[in-house]
Amino acid sequence: MMLKYAKDPTLVFWDIKTCPVPSACDASRVAPCIRRFLKDSGYSGPVTIVAVGLLTDVPSDVLQAVSSTGIVLNHVSYGSVGILSTIYDWINFNDPPTNIMFISSNPSLHIPANKGLLRYNIFRLFPCDSPNPESLWKDFLLEASLKEDKCTETGEPARWLCSVCFKVNGQGFENFTTHLNTLEHAQEASYMDERAKSVMVFWDINRFPVPPGYDPRRVGPCIKRFLKNEGYSGRITIVVIGLLSDVPVDVLRDLSSTTGIVLRNVLRGSKDFVNFVYVWTYRVSSPAHMMLIGPCPEDIIWSLQKLGYNIIQLFRRNVVSLWKKFLLKDSKTLEEDKCSETGEPVPWVCSACRDNICGQGFENFTMHLDSKEHGLEMSKRLSVPWSYEKDEEAVEAGDQAELRKQPKACFNI
Repeated sequence: MMLKYAKDPTLVFWDIKTCPVPSACDASRVAPCIRRFLKDSGYSGPVTIVAVGLLTDVPSDVLQAVSSTGIVLNHVSYGSVGILSTIYDWINFNDPPTNIMFISSNPSLHIPANKGLLRYNIFRLFPCDSPNPESLWKDFLLEASLKEDKCTETGEPARWLCSVCFKVNGQGFENFTTHLNTLEHAQEASYMDERAKSVMVFWDINRFPVPPGYDPRRVGPCIKRFLKNEGYSGRITIVVIGLLSDVPVDVLRDLSSTTGIVLRNVLRGSKDFVNFVYVWTYRVSSPAHMMLIGPCPEDIIWSLQKLGYNIIQLFRRNVVSLWKKFLLKDSKTLEEDKCSETGEPVPWVCSACRDNICGQGFENFTMHLDSKEHGLEMSKRLSVPWSYEKDEEAVEAGDQAELRKQPKACFNI
């Protein structure tokens, strides 16, 4: 029986770091092996193979041999996050129907099922839950190499892309290695390495409040410990989002004394949570890590991932009881964990006011909320059907200029 997508193009993404070329295998035979496998499986359409990963960690002779057979070199940072971001970019430029094949031993390298991908045929060379995928990859290449097949050098200059430097691309292997050795690339790589360890946490405090009897000063350390255990060792910023006038003052005061906490007052509490996250993405380019503690529909998660953002979720379902269990589950560790109070005034932003009022210091924040000007602004904006009117219009129209009119610091936090 003929495959549904048999004659359609096939994109092959080869995670060259987790599935390297075995020492016993000629690197120039990888492309013929993959093409033969697809042909034997019934796929007869054009094939594009992309070797993606941190290519500076791959031996130069291997890259040169691989690129000589028509495989595209795509240098990324961020591990699986950078690879996924790059894959989404490729998908955006390849309309369905298209076949997409993964070659990777990393189980986190996958595209979640979504209605936006229904017309793409997505599959892996071998299941991600295989007991020893590296061995399967080696066996696949060695077995396929036993068949008579000449190395198919294209004679054309190698195609390459550098996603670290905002999608710089070119042709020729020498040009690729020259680019990787430039000062400009080194600076971008250093910046991306730092971002790879950092996380922006968005916490809907109206929907997921601090449990009664729980010390608010321990929320920050609890979240940071979780992320550290997950491998994120860089800067962690926790943005407390909500209609903060509905949160007890003592809770906000204790939260604001913790390092890395930012207060963000919005007009309609939980209803503005997703909207704010989207506006933030217009100021902080992908790839980037964000952790969501709040209600977020699956289609929103999908759209953020498609933009290249790595979404860290504490729990799939928006259940408050799970949030309480997360905070209380390790009482011994919490008791031993010192509250990380900072001597610096807490940054805050009031997005309920049209001009995104920014400031520092908890006392200044409460004075702003109690001010006559803030009260009048709240009354005016609550009379309209939606918040962030100008920002939302800018997002809808893709008008970056409108967003740039807002203070940059307001969007970064």
